[in-house]
Amino acid sequence: MKKKIILIVIAIIIAIFILKTFIPTEKDCVKKSIESLKNAVEKENKIETLKYIDETYKDKNNMTYEQLISIIDEFSAQCDSIKISISNLKINIDSTDAQNTIFASCSLGLKIFARQAGDRILVFGGIIKPAPVRAYFKKCKDHYKVYYAEY
Repeated sequence: MKKKIILIVIAIIIAIFILKTFIPTEKDCVKKSIESLKNAVEKENKIETLKYIDETYKDKNNMTYEQLISIIDEFSAQCDSIKISISNLKINIDSTDAQNTIFASCSLGLKIFARQAGDRILVFGGIIKPAPVRAYFKKCKDHYKVYYAEY
C-alpha cells in the first residue's frame, strides 16, 4: 500500500514537471516574440519585423508606427549588417482586457550595433552599459506585438 502511494506521488511530481517544462507560458511567448523581432531586424526582413510591431505603435518620444518603419527602412538601406544585444530581460504579464487580449511589458538593456563600410558603429545604447528600455506588448493571435516603448 505504501509503495503504491509513493509511486502515485512520484508520478504526479513527474507529470507536473513535464507540464511545466514543455507547455509554454505567456512569458515564454513574449520572450519568443522579442527574440523573433530581434532576429527579423538583424536579418533586415521588413515583413517579419512588421509582424511584431502594432499599427497603433507610439513611443514616449511620440514616434509613430509610420515613422518607426521609415527609420527601419533608412537604417537597413545604410547598413551592411545589424547586431542587437539584449540583456537583463524581465517580463511581466500585466492584464487582460474585456476582449481577452493579454497585455505584457518588459524591461531590458539594449545595444544596437551596425556595420557600415567595414566599420562597426554603436547606434543605440552605451559603450559600457546598455540603454534601459521598457516595452509594452499586446497579444495578437499566437505572438505579441509592441505597441509602446520608453527609452
